[in-house]
Amino acid sequence: MVWTIISGGILGIILGFILQRTRFCLTGGFRDMYIAKNNKMFYALLLAILIQSIGGLILVQLGYISSPYEEFSLVGTTFGSYLFGIGIVLACGCATETV
Repeated sequence: MVWTIISGGILGIILGFILQRTRFCLTGGFRDMYIAKNNKMFYALLLAILIQSIGGLILVQLGYISSPYEEFSLVGTTFGSYLFGIGIVLACGCATETV
Protein backbone atom coordinates (compact mmCIF):
# COMPACT_ATOMS: atom_id res chain seq x y z
CA MET A 1 0.00 0.00 0.00
CA VAL A 2 2.77 2.43 0.88
CA TRP A 3 4.66 1.58 -2.31
CA THR A 4 1.52 2.32 -4.35
CA ILE A 5 1.19 5.75 -2.75
CA ILE A 6 4.87 6.59 -3.21
CA SER A 7 5.06 5.38 -6.82
CA GLY A 8 1.78 7.13 -7.68
CA GLY A 9 3.05 10.37 -6.17
CA ILE A 10 6.35 10.18 -8.03
CA LEU A 11 4.63 9.37 -11.32
CA GLY A 12 2.10 12.18 -10.74
CA ILE A 13 4.87 14.72 -10.13
CA ILE A 14 6.76 13.63 -13.25
CA LEU A 15 3.68 13.66 -15.49
CA GLY A 16 2.47 16.95 -14.00
CA PHE A 17 5.83 18.55 -14.73
CA ILE A 18 5.79 17.26 -18.31
CA LEU A 19 2.20 18.42 -18.90
CA GLN A 20 2.93 21.86 -17.46
CA ARG A 21 6.13 22.37 -19.48
CA THR A 22 4.74 21.10 -22.77
CA ARG A 23 1.37 22.87 -22.32
CA PHE A 24 -0.37 19.63 -23.32
CA CYS A 25 -4.08 20.41 -23.36
CA LEU A 26 -7.00 18.52 -24.85
CA THR A 27 -9.05 21.63 -25.48
CA GLY A 28 -6.05 23.48 -26.90
CA GLY A 29 -5.40 20.64 -29.33
CA PHE A 30 -8.87 20.92 -30.81
CA ARG A 31 -8.87 24.72 -30.66
CA ASP A 32 -5.51 25.06 -32.44
CA MET A 33 -6.62 22.64 -35.13
CA TYR A 34 -9.43 24.97 -36.19
CA ILE A 35 -8.19 28.44 -35.24
CA ALA A 36 -4.43 28.28 -35.89
CA LYS A 37 -4.50 25.44 -38.45
CA ASN A 38 -1.91 23.63 -36.28
CA ASN A 39 -2.51 19.88 -35.89
CA LYS A 40 0.54 18.98 -33.76
CA MET A 41 -1.30 18.90 -30.41
CA PHE A 42 -4.23 17.02 -31.92
CA TYR A 43 -1.88 14.34 -33.27
CA ALA A 44 -0.20 14.12 -29.87
CA LEU A 45 -3.65 13.59 -28.32
CA LEU A 46 -4.47 10.83 -30.79
CA LEU A 47 -1.13 9.15 -30.08
CA ALA A 48 -1.74 9.32 -26.32
CA ILE A 49 -5.20 7.76 -26.74
CA LEU A 50 -3.78 5.02 -28.98
CA ILE A 51 -1.03 4.12 -26.51
CA GLN A 52 -3.42 4.15 -23.55
CA SER A 53 -6.02 2.05 -25.34
CA ILE A 54 -3.63 -0.62 -26.54
CA GLY A 55 -1.68 -0.65 -23.27
CA GLY A 56 -4.84 -0.89 -21.19
CA LEU A 57 -6.23 -3.70 -23.33
CA ILE A 58 -2.97 -5.66 -23.06
CA LEU A 59 -2.86 -5.24 -19.27
CA VAL A 60 -6.49 -6.38 -18.92
CA GLN A 61 -5.93 -9.39 -21.19
CA LEU A 62 -2.80 -10.43 -19.27
CA GLY A 63 -4.67 -10.11 -15.97
CA TYR A 64 -2.48 -7.40 -14.45
CA ILE A 65 -5.46 -5.09 -14.03
CA SER A 66 -9.17 -5.79 -14.00
CA SER A 67 -11.96 -3.90 -15.65
CA PRO A 68 -15.22 -3.81 -13.69
CA TYR A 69 -17.13 -2.92 -16.86
CA GLU A 70 -17.90 -5.72 -19.23
CA GLU A 71 -20.22 -3.67 -21.40
CA PHE A 72 -20.89 0.02 -21.72
CA SER A 73 -23.42 2.13 -23.53
CA LEU A 74 -21.91 3.59 -26.68
CA VAL A 75 -24.70 6.18 -26.91
CA GLY A 76 -24.27 7.16 -23.26
CA THR A 77 -20.50 7.44 -23.61
CA THR A 78 -20.77 9.53 -26.78
CA PHE A 79 -23.41 11.84 -25.27
CA GLY A 80 -21.48 12.21 -22.01
CA SER A 81 -18.26 12.99 -23.88
CA TYR A 82 -20.05 15.61 -25.96
CA LEU A 83 -21.49 17.27 -22.84
CA PHE A 84 -18.06 17.21 -21.19
CA GLY A 85 -16.54 18.88 -24.26
CA ILE A 86 -19.15 21.64 -24.21
CA GLY A 87 -18.57 22.17 -20.49
CA ILE A 88 -14.80 22.35 -20.85
CA VAL A 89 -15.12 24.97 -23.61
CA LEU A 90 -17.57 27.02 -21.52
CA ALA A 91 -15.15 26.80 -18.58
CA CYS A 92 -12.45 28.31 -20.86
CA GLY A 93 -9.90 25.55 -20.48
CA CYS A 94 -9.07 22.13 -19.18
CA ALA A 95 -7.49 20.87 -15.99
CA THR A 96 -4.01 20.49 -17.48
CA GLU A 97 -3.98 24.04 -18.81
CA THR A 98 -5.41 25.87 -15.78
CA VAL A 99 -2.97 24.44 -13.22
